[in-house]
This record gives sequence, structure tokens and C-alpha cells, in this order.
Amino acid sequence: MLRKTVLGSHKKQVDTVKGWVATHNEKRAEKLIRELIKDPDVPLEAYGGSRDNVRLTGIEDGKGFVEELGGSPPFGV
Repeated sequence: MLRKTVLGSHKKQVDTVKGWVATHNEKRAEKLIRELIKDPDVPLEAYGGSRDNVRLTGIEDGKGFVEELGGSPPFGV
């Protein structure tokens, strides 16, 4: 989501986001997304309407989260 800059009015459905991982990990990805949107310390939020949408709270928040977990933000972000 960080690489695709999914924030602001640019949101994605949970089904779309979980489709970005290997098929055998989709169920786990959906479970993690649903857990993360409940945590106020995570830069991921549920967003709007009747659809099951999510978005990042901000680019810097997302980069910080990735780095806290020991990862490297995508190149160019």
C-alpha cells in the first residue's frame, strides 16, 4: 500500500489488498488487515461507505511503521 500510495481519497478494498500477496497467504493477509485497522498505533485505517475499504494514514507514518518492523520502505517513497 505504501508503494501504491494508498492514502487520502485513494483507497482500496480489503479483497484487492489481500490479492497483492501470494494466494496461499491471502487468508492470513485479510486477518492481519482486520487486526491492524483496530490498532490506533498502526498507520492503516478503514475508510468510508458500505465498501470494505482501507487506506494509509500518511506516507511518513507508513514508512516509519515499515522501518519499526525492520523493513525498508519501497524505493522512491
